[in-house]
Amino acid sequence: MRIMKHIFVFIANDISRLKRKWLTLPLILISPVIFIGLIIWMLSSLLSFDDEDKISVGLVNLDDSAETAVIVSALAGSAEAADGLEIIEVSESDAKLMIENDTLVSYIIFPGKFTEKMMKGESSELIVVGNPDMQLESYVISSVIDTVVRHIRNSQANILTINHYAREFGMTDEARQNLIFEEFVSQFIQVLSSDTLMDEHQKAQNISAGNMYFIVNGLFIIMTVWVYMLYIALMRDISSNLEDRMKVFGVTHLAQGLARVLSTGIIVTVASALFTYGVLTFGGIDLETENLLRLLILIDLHIFITAMIMIIIDWLLPSFKISMVVQLAVLLMIILFAGSIIPRIYFPIYLDTFFDYMYSYQSLFWIEEIILNGRFTMEIDIMIATFGIAAVLLLVLSVLKERRFL
Repeated sequence: MRIMKHIFVFIANDISRLKRKWLTLPLILISPVIFIGLIIWMLSSLLSFDDEDKISVGLVNLDDSAETAVIVSALAGSAEAADGLEIIEVSESDAKLMIENDTLVSYIIFPGKFTEKMMKGESSELIVVGNPDMQLESYVISSVIDTVVRHIRNSQANILTINHYAREFGMTDEARQNLIFEEFVSQFIQVLSSDTLMDEHQKAQNISAGNMYFIVNGLFIIMTVWVYMLYIALMRDISSNLEDRMKVFGVTHLAQGLARVLSTGIIVTVASALFTYGVLTFGGIDLETENLLRLLILIDLHIFITAMIMIIIDWLLPSFKISMVVQLAVLLMIILFAGSIIPRIYFPIYLDTFFDYMYSYQSLFWIEEIILNGRFTMEIDIMIATFGIAAVLLLVLSVLKERRFL
């Protein structure tokens, strides 16, 4: 109970200090909005697509089998009804030439023995080659390519199941192979129907369909920067003499840290929620109540995790100036590896694992999915795990600081 009393006293004190700085708080909240808003406006003006231009994707078939030829033909035909998307079958030499001439955004290579390996359940990877001079278009089409790969994996899983039970029922090898091939082609064409691919292509055009993509990413950056700026504003006035006096009264570092997390988190959450509501209203996006709650959970977790990281760095480094610089560097890493400045597709492939376990990437990804694509689901496992790890670190460091090990 005593620690809770101290936490509430610190929260009230932080709010009181901010009230005395009533000119500083609006500056903290508005300055990132103005700066990032200008950047969004410039990006949305420069990086715009002509609706008459089609995004072209090539298919290169290096497998001589009839099965792969059917797959490639099905893929090429599935994009005919998708507005703004063109999938064509080309040779590898023609694809390279079209990449050099900037007439092809990317091409997918089906390697030799692709179908044969898939039928046996062996790993058979598609190779995707992008155009370095058309990076934005490559990002736009990336989810369509992901859809192709995902459907192929799903089809492979289904035919392997059929193959397993066909063996158990004693079917001849020839009959079993014919059944597998027919089922594979049937399922693959079904999941890659025109409507399905059109829907995925529509989702892929987040970055090109309007300014909302840039606005959502800007919103994410703004609320992350707010955490840093508000934390610095609250910590700047705390002197070492004040900390010594607090120790005399039995105030623990844990109470101070939790109060700072709650003060920063609550203020930034309220500001972010209001700003998000304004963005949704401005964009004419009407979300269901359950999706608004999902957004609030994602924003809350991101803000509180970031606030805890700021305090952990502050406790690890004795100098306020050094910790401020390190906090800024970490903040930039959080924003960068969320994919809000540079999309994930432009990073080296060996960083994919890092993205997969980055809480800010998961947060931004699902915020985009809910706002831009109307998804009615979300995943927060990485965010929950990161929150737990940060909380444990906060507790351990507070104990070490009490015992003067830090």
